[in-house]
Amino acid sequence: MHTFTAIGAALTLTLASVLPAQTRHLFLDPAFVTASAGTTLTVNPPQRSEIVIRRDRPWESFMITFYLSVIDDGGKLRMWYNTRESTKIVHLAYAESTDGVHWEKPNLGVAERAGSKANNLVGVSSIEGNVFRDPHARTEAERYVYVTTVFKGGGIYRFTSPDGLLWRRDSAPLLPFEADSQNVTLWDDQLGRYVLFFRSWHREDPKEHWRRLVRLETDRLDRPLPIKPSGAGAQKNEPTRDPFIVDEAPTVFACDERDPDLTDVYTNAIQRYPLAPEWYVGFPSIYRHDHKSRVRNDGRTESQFIASRDGVAWQRYSREPYLRPGLAGSESGNMVYIGAGMVVRGDEIWQFGTGFRTTHGDTIGRQKESDGVIFRHVQRVDGFVSLDFSPAGGQATTAPVMVNGSTLRLNLDTGALGELRVALRDPVSGRDLAGFSAADCDPLQLNATGAVTSWQGRRDLTSLQGRHVQVVLSGARTKVYSFRFGS
Repeated sequence: MHTFTAIGAALTLTLASVLPAQTRHLFLDPAFVTASAGTTLTVNPPQRSEIVIRRDRPWESFMITFYLSVIDDGGKLRMWYNTRESTKIVHLAYAESTDGVHWEKPNLGVAERAGSKANNLVGVSSIEGNVFRDPHARTEAERYVYVTTVFKGGGIYRFTSPDGLLWRRDSAPLLPFEADSQNVTLWDDQLGRYVLFFRSWHREDPKEHWRRLVRLETDRLDRPLPIKPSGAGAQKNEPTRDPFIVDEAPTVFACDERDPDLTDVYTNAIQRYPLAPEWYVGFPSIYRHDHKSRVRNDGRTESQFIASRDGVAWQRYSREPYLRPGLAGSESGNMVYIGAGMVVRGDEIWQFGTGFRTTHGDTIGRQKESDGVIFRHVQRVDGFVSLDFSPAGGQATTAPVMVNGSTLRLNLDTGALGELRVALRDPVSGRDLAGFSAADCDPLQLNATGAVTSWQGRRDLTSLQGRHVQVVLSGARTKVYSFRFGS
């Protein structure tokens, strides 16, 4: 149980000055809670998961592989996912849906396979990137972007497309490296720049935390970045492969002394959270290698949750899995991954990812029986991290926030036995506002994403608009995910 020490009014006002004006106040920054007792920050797994895509095409005969991307295109969900044939040939495949559950694999007529174009392949055999719509594309032909490793001396290239189906590769590589994972590239509105997250390797780590995450920024993706290999990442045993990134870019996320030996950061699935875009959220797959594996490339994975305001300093919270492998022998019994992109529908967030019966290096197992399914994971809005109040009761005070709506709405779950009360406090005097104390508050006892708070039946906060207040939450057996001022 974490207990936070109260800080002075001057410091809390300073915090208010640096906190951005938000529609939603989430508990992703531990410093947002300036004083607390009897509460913990808890990572919450998705509320439910279901398999929505299975292998049913010849080009999926070896496996549906680890990576995928999803874009919500005006209500139509578009997915790009990776497959391998029994011959190990890799493909970027396409599917679409309106409800997230029933997916069509259309015959696109784009890529020829086995003498026919009757397939859902888009003609790209590089599978280590994310598809995203570029809001600052220089031409319509560059509206969709895919940055990926091209193996065997190719480097990392940008592919562009007007529609996400017909792709063209740039003539020169963006970077002369191999990243060997699902890289993530996105446009950051707040920076006004592209941000790229790549895999790096550090084979000298004493705990063998080899794979790590590095970050780059650039104004343009249509020309090579001015970064050259230092020589540290040369693959001496495989000279036809490009070097890995090692010290050429700053590391922003890695396993540390609290993680087991032989543990890596594999994929990252980083993105801006669409409902609170001042936050980056990520769902890295953490890969623990089997210590008995001779090649040190076999083991299981789980997905964790991380968040950051700047994409550089990341919070890991309790390090509990966001997504665990399933029961032994099940279709996700050894590996799970979250893909890039999320979909907001009402009170739900939909995420898509893959699950595997086999371990990472078990190619023999996949030769005997093909593997890989795609899940939809359903999370409540803002549900990634909650401020949890113990059964014995607790209290938490936030940094000052501006009242910019006529009501206070909470995303919370009290269960049947819990309850929550809210006070609004003046951050200068440290006293509750008249009529807005916890004693005045009508107790909240429900599970809702926008429960309106009232004080002796009064819910209208119009008289407080434009004023900074601290929100004081007092309760027991309750999860609070976020709050916002609304209409």
